[in-house]
Amino acid sequence: MRFLHTSDWHLGRGFHGFSLRAEQEEMCDAVCSAVGEQGVDVVLIAGDVYDRALPPEWAVELLEETLGRLVDAGAQVIITAGNHDSAARLGFGRSLMRSSGVHIRSALEDSWIPVELTDENGPVLVYGVPYLEPQLHAAALGCERAHHTGAARAVTQRIRDDRAQRAPEAQTIVMAHLFAARGTASESERHIGAEAAAGERLDHHEETVGGLSVVPLEVFDGFDYTALGHLHGRQALTDAVRYSGSPLRFSFSEAEQEKGAWVYDTVEGSMVPLDWAIGRPLKRLSGTIEEVLSPETLEKWSEAYVQVKLTDDQRPEQAFQRVQEAYPWLASFSYAGAGQVSGGTTYSQKLKQARTDTEVVAGFLEHVRSRGPDEPEQQLIAEALQEARA
Repeated sequence: MRFLHTSDWHLGRGFHGFSLRAEQEEMCDAVCSAVGEQGVDVVLIAGDVYDRALPPEWAVELLEETLGRLVDAGAQVIITAGNHDSAARLGFGRSLMRSSGVHIRSALEDSWIPVELTDENGPVLVYGVPYLEPQLHAAALGCERAHHTGAARAVTQRIRDDRAQRAPEAQTIVMAHLFAARGTASESERHIGAEAAAGERLDHHEETVGGLSVVPLEVFDGFDYTALGHLHGRQALTDAVRYSGSPLRFSFSEAEQEKGAWVYDTVEGSMVPLDWAIGRPLKRLSGTIEEVLSPETLEKWSEAYVQVKLTDDQRPEQAFQRVQEAYPWLASFSYAGAGQVSGGTTYSQKLKQARTDTEVVAGFLEHVRSRGPDEPEQQLIAEALQEARA
């Protein structure tokens, strides 16, 4: 039996003001194609199916269409709610969907009720654990303190107890949506108790609340495979504990991440990565405006989503307009070196140093745009001041 491990579809999400609808439709096509190409029996979506609790209508329609295509292709689908999803809305109609092969796990009690499957070696139990906010579920789980580590330990123990009663020798797959130890963060993830900068890898610590929000890997000991969601980079924490990552890039910190999914075979015990290159590439560009607008750079990145940071000592004239015209998919624009020539003089100091009205206006322009007036602007300032005096 083959499982396709995915997560963090974030249907309905945009990128710096640009719609990602076309990219997300392409992503759903890739998932459906993988079912046929890889002989997938079960598709796992480990949380954050939608990007927000109230997704746009097209995102709901896209999910419905995709689920129908997957079922028609002969696959079952198991979905858990993530921290971006509304568990109640995502779980609507789950009892009706179950008969069609779509299994939604959105409530606490769903965590230890498995989807029961069978491969040629015997029973396979899949436990789908939705995102569990500790403040809401700690009491029901019997936790003394409200943190993710305690909630995860309590839930996985109930899973072990259920397996012992149901089928002790069954292969066991657990889906969860959390921050696990050794995981590496991206910019686009919403913090769920553990604050991490992009590229930072966190470990579990019992001494702090933030450390307890990072779930230790031994919580998943004894399971054949743990399919995690939440972190957007595809990564293997151990052979049996992995993040699929998001199929799309949602921040520039993900520009170099491998994107795709995992295919897990229960009989062979193999794990195969699927690589997907969906949507426009992302690129961070830093340099002077001449470097950013050079023909070589434009030829390579003009159709990418770009983050531009200019390092000119003085702010170039009409810099934003020139860059935006050259890069129609400009997502972020800033200055790193503008104003360095000024030597850090404050605006109030510039006003004190000004000897004429013209120098006052010039100081203001340099303060707000890191560039003094050029010759045509100096002429306009002189004319305006003369009219004001008259």
